[in-house]
Amino acid sequence: MARLRKNHLPHRVTIQPLEGDGAEGDIWGEPRVDRPAYAEQKTRLVVDRRANSPTKGQEVTSTTFVVLLLADDCQPRSRVTVWRGTPRARTSEVIDSAYFEYRGTPSHVELYLE
Repeated sequence: MARLRKNHLPHRVTIQPLEGDGAEGDIWGEPRVDRPAYAEQKTRLVVDRRANSPTKGQEVTSTTFVVLLLADDCQPRSRVTVWRGTPRARTSEVIDSAYFEYRGTPSHVELYLE
């Protein structure tokens, strides 16, 4: 099976996965720091897949596109920090994520951030 490798992903991101909802609010997992990624500042329309969003199911604007390895899959509403240490550094919520695991092509995860 073809796979993306760390050396194909020149950027590093921090992922704080959403584990679920609790009685006192959102439950966040431990941050995964310095994860290999490909990040692009690119505007596109995507369908909002966040469960508690007032725009759930509607087309919204995503301003950042991120490609990750399969091991770093995360669900909508997780937090991702991109371009740490640069003037463009920011933390955004995942609007939508897509998991691509195919035989014969590079398997990966695509995230669309606020």
